[in-house]
Amino acid sequence: MPTRYKSVDVSVAVSTDRGLITPIVFSANSKGLLAISEDVRRLAAKAREGKLQPQEFQGGTFSVSNLGMTGVKSFSAVINPPQSCILA
Repeated sequence: MPTRYKSVDVSVAVSTDRGLITPIVFSANSKGLLAISEDVRRLAAKAREGKLQPQEFQGGTFSVSNLGMTGVKSFSAVINPPQSCILA
């Protein structure tokens, strides 16, 4: 049986010196594009500084990943439980 989530908590893949981490934009379904963009920038900066708290990157309902800027032409994305899907 599929899981139905009450909010859309989007994990965004961020490359850091320590590897890939996926901070979460919580309740993205109730935010506008500007607010989501601001959250992504803030969270990406915290991720690169190594200052994310566990609750800021554990969980989520949906992931967004982009490896195009690294020269990758194709790859198979893996859904991270408990998330429902990944856009790659």
